[in-house]
Amino acid sequence: MRVLQLLSSGGIYGAEKMVVSLAKGLDQMGCQCILGVFDNMHVESSDVITFMQQQNLPVVVIPCKGKIDCTLVDKIRRCINTYDIGLIHSHGYKTDLYGYLAARSARLPILATSHLWTRRTRFLRMYAYVDQLVLRRFKHVVAVSDEIAREIVDSGVPSAKVSVIDNGIDLAAFRNPCPKVGAEFRTSGMRIVGAVGRLVDQKGFDYLLRAIPRILERFPNTVFLIAGEGTERAKLEALASELNIAGQVHFMGARSDMPNVYASFDVFALSSLNEGMPIALIEAMATAKPVVATRVAAVPKLVIDGETGLLIEPRSPEALSDAVCQLLENSALCERLGRAARARIEQQFSSEVMAQRYLKLYRQLQINLAPTAESELCKI
Repeated sequence: MRVLQLLSSGGIYGAEKMVVSLAKGLDQMGCQCILGVFDNMHVESSDVITFMQQQNLPVVVIPCKGKIDCTLVDKIRRCINTYDIGLIHSHGYKTDLYGYLAARSARLPILATSHLWTRRTRFLRMYAYVDQLVLRRFKHVVAVSDEIAREIVDSGVPSAKVSVIDNGIDLAAFRNPCPKVGAEFRTSGMRIVGAVGRLVDQKGFDYLLRAIPRILERFPNTVFLIAGEGTERAKLEALASELNIAGQVHFMGARSDMPNVYASFDVFALSSLNEGMPIALIEAMATAKPVVATRVAAVPKLVIDGETGLLIEPRSPEALSDAVCQLLENSALCERLGRAARARIEQQFSSEVMAQRYLKLYRQLQINLAPTAESELCKI
C-alpha cells in the first residue's frame, strides 16, 4: 500500500512531527508514505519542507498559489498517478478540502486526522466551519483526543465515521539524548524549568511567565527556557520585562535538537489552555522528565496525576508555581515521575503503536470502499 500524506503548514509543530513519526512507523510495516507538502505562496513553508526532506522519506512539494488555488486538485492527482497512491490521508482544513476533491475524482479512499480547530481568529473560525462541511463527506475521520472526537460528531459527522487514535513519537531519538543545551544557561547549582511550543495564546505561556516570580521567591537559582516561535513572542518578551524576570527567562526560538533540549530540563511545564494530543508533552515524558501540565483535552490520558506527572487547572499561575516548586524541592519525586512517564509513553504513545492503529484503519477503508454518486462539494 502507498499512502499520500497531505500537509499544509507554516512551521514545524506537533502535527508535522506526528506525520513524520507515522510515516516512519508505517514504512517499517511495509506501507510506504509519500509526504505531499503544500508550498504556500502566502505563508513561509521552506522550514517545513526542509524538515520533511531531511527525514529520509519521499517528499513531494506541491506549489500553492494562495489561500484558494484551483490547480491544486490536478497537482494532487498527478502525484496520485506518479506514485501509484492507494489512499490519501489529509491533515488540516486545506488538505482536507483539496484532498477530498482529488480522491473523489480518482475514486480513492480518503481519511482525515483532525488535530485541533483552534478558532483563534475570524479566518480560523471560518476555515473550521468549512472543514466541518467537508469532513461530513469523508469515509472516516480520526481525532487525536476524545474531546476533538466529540466536537467532530457535534459538527455533523456521523459517530460511526469517527475514531480516536493517540499521537505517538519515534522513541529512538529520546533514548540517550545529551543535555548539552543546559550548559549554555546552567551555572553551578542552577535548575532549569523548560517549556516547548508555538508562541500563541492557546499555549498559555503568559500564565507560565506570571508563575515565575513566585517560583523564584523559593528557588532563586532557577532559569526558564522556552523553545519555539510564534506570533506572540514580542508580547511575551515584553511581559517578561514587565515582571522583572527577563534575566531568568530565555526564549530559544525554533530548535532542531529537541531531544537534547528536553534532556537539559529539570522540570517540564505545559501551560496550555487548549490542546489536541500535545507532541511536546509526549516528547518530554519520553525523555523521562517530571512534568507539570494543565488538565485540558487529552493531557489527562498522558499525565496521571501523582503517577506520571502533576496535573493542574489551566489559567492558574498560582497552581503552576506550586506544582513546579513541589518538583524542584523533591528529587525523589522527580525521579519516580520521570521513570513512570517514560514507561507510559513506551506502552501507549510510540510511533509503532500509532502506526499499527492507522494501518488497520487504512486496510478497512480499502476493503470497504465502494464508489458512490455524491454531489459536487461546491454544491454544499
